[in-house]
Amino acid sequence: MVVDGTTFLRRAHRLFVELRANRYPNATTLAVACDCSKNTAQRTIYRLRDEYVVPLEYDATERGYFLKDKHFELPQILPPGKDELTALLLARELLSSLESEDIKIHLDNLWIQFAANNSSVARDLEPFVKVFSCDSTVIGDIADRGLLSYVSMAHAGESVRLNYKSPWRQGELKQHEGRILRVHFSDGNLYLLFAEKSGREFVLNTSFIRDFEVLNHHVTIAARSNAERRGSENWLDGFGIWSGDSLEEIEIQIRAPAAHYYAAQRWHIDQVDSWDGEILVRRFPGIVSPEVVRRALSLGSHLVNAKPAKLAQCILEDAAAIVGMLRKNLELAEVK
Repeated sequence: MVVDGTTFLRRAHRLFVELRANRYPNATTLAVACDCSKNTAQRTIYRLRDEYVVPLEYDATERGYFLKDKHFELPQILPPGKDELTALLLARELLSSLESEDIKIHLDNLWIQFAANNSSVARDLEPFVKVFSCDSTVIGDIADRGLLSYVSMAHAGESVRLNYKSPWRQGELKQHEGRILRVHFSDGNLYLLFAEKSGREFVLNTSFIRDFEVLNHHVTIAARSNAERRGSENWLDGFGIWSGDSLEEIEIQIRAPAAHYYAAQRWHIDQVDSWDGEILVRRFPGIVSPEVVRRALSLGSHLVNAKPAKLAQCILEDAAAIVGMLRKNLELAEVK
């Protein structure tokens, strides 16, 4: 795990000093100068270029960046960008469970001071929390996934049209019109609870959204009874959350020595671990989905057993397909 030694603002100003000196900084040199990872440094450069419209351009000959406008000045206080808004959104949700008014007041005051330099980004985030939830606090995981756009559309009740194709469930592109009801980040993916014109509610994995647009007309959502609507009882379950299938108890058994490695990892917000000798028994509510099958396959020979039976069957089928493909490739290689 790489711990970054500087804030975004400090990295931004350090980069600007290098640009002003015509030293052609890049992600590698910025990472060394700021004691951060190369990915963080590159992300800093991209944010300055894309979010803050700093006129940066890469020079392949010098292998670094330069200012296209030599007279450009970086503001001493940068207005909050999507990372800061996302962080605040998560912080306010997390702190809402605390019984400390002082912390809440300080957080609100901090935001007021932070946004005062740019009124266009001073937003009332309280309503956003009503349509957003998250089981992760790693800001870098979700800041670049369109989170604020989806949350803003959900909060405003805007009508949208999107094209969606799941490689696991669908063979062709499908188009949906309706409204985003909620946004949730779980198991490394961003999900939308979506209401279609017919009134049907289902969950979409944003990774499979090809494109979407906000419509200039209002889409009427057909009324449905509570019994017909997709409830929120499965919303936080993860591992195939978007399929809407019924929950079951998933059990994965892992042998040593890998068991001790995986015991330190959290796969699911509601997982329960126990030990049968040197075998780690991990249980959590979920569905038999491609995500769970892939996770089990990644254990390789350390996988002892998987339940329910249909999960074990899916794992066997995928493993057989992998073996068949590898064997075929090896045979072709030997012929050549």
